[in-house]
Amino acid sequence: MKVFLLRHGETNWNYEQRYQGHTDIPLNDIGKEQARTVGKYLYKKEKIEAIYCSDLSRTKETAEIIADYLRLQVKCDARFREMSFGDWEGKTFTEVHNNYKEEFNEWVKDTLNTVVPGSKESFTQVRERAFTSLEEISKKHNGNVLIVTHGGVIKTLLYYIDPKNDMWETYIQPSSLSIINIENGKFQVISTGITVK
Repeated sequence: MKVFLLRHGETNWNYEQRYQGHTDIPLNDIGKEQARTVGKYLYKKEKIEAIYCSDLSRTKETAEIIADYLRLQVKCDARFREMSFGDWEGKTFTEVHNNYKEEFNEWVKDTLNTVVPGSKESFTQVRERAFTSLEEISKKHNGNVLIVTHGGVIKTLLYYIDPKNDMWETYIQPSSLSIINIENGKFQVISTGITVK
């Protein structure tokens, strides 16, 4: 089976380069159009038997737009929620870099295990909850599955499955697809960060 990991469509905070985390920001008009584009692509090119998403509105909106094309029901799973960015949520990347220099540098040095100020979980903890759900989904379905989630979740899953997918160098833009093949309980990254037209 193939699992398509899709980052949600663009939000205004993506456009403004703000940390979103658990803050529930809706899609903007570009994000909705991106979701329609992915929906059309998957309808024409792939056979998807199930759609999952996190419990935040930006993934739910994206998944529901795509589900209309694929005639499927969306299942929400909070384990695919983005990492909490605590005190950094709502701040731009530049603001965080300038105002939290020491904490930011610590996070860059040990991205997987550092808990950012005001948060309660690391990317390792995010990966543990998301991968548990991914394993459950792989046992439930034989056909291809779409999971609409977040950039941080996708990056940490890709890195866990194949460490050559560096957390800082693997770029996952809004509405891009990464594909994992699962066969006999083995997970293999096929592609990362594909933008469809």
